[in-house]
Amino acid sequence: MMKRISIYTIAVLLTALNFGCTKERMAIAYPSSGTYGENILALSNNSILNNVDGYSLSAELGKKAELKIVFINLSSPITESPEAVWFYGEGDGWIVGDYAGNSQQFESNKDGELDLDIIFENGPGSCRVDFYENSSSISNSKTFSW
Repeated sequence: MMKRISIYTIAVLLTALNFGCTKERMAIAYPSSGTYGENILALSNNSILNNVDGYSLSAELGKKAELKIVFINLSSPITESPEAVWFYGEGDGWIVGDYAGNSQQFESNKDGELDLDIIFENGPGSCRVDFYENSSSISNSKTFSW
């Protein structure tokens, strides 16, 4: 009887330990700033982007974490500038897709620290940022204007 309880206890502890490690390996954090300035991913929803020097697109990923960020240009040619758009520069840890239609995808290609220089120009404009955190479904969305 004692051996069964011990084996059961060990199995439960190993399962709990494995779950904790998996959760840590899948963790994603958004620091308040990065190499290029304030981190747009850490800003609150409906923030106004008025820093002419630009922003960082920054995240810290656990060893098994995956992150995809999709920017969707919501700028209306009727109420906002039709040329309102973002530009990106130097960075590390992101695969950047082409701007197609009204959107652009930024996908992590490593774990650890990711950072990219991004700037918003030709305002007024607005965009939605969709977060895909360890998933093929949207886990969070934020809207910004400039």
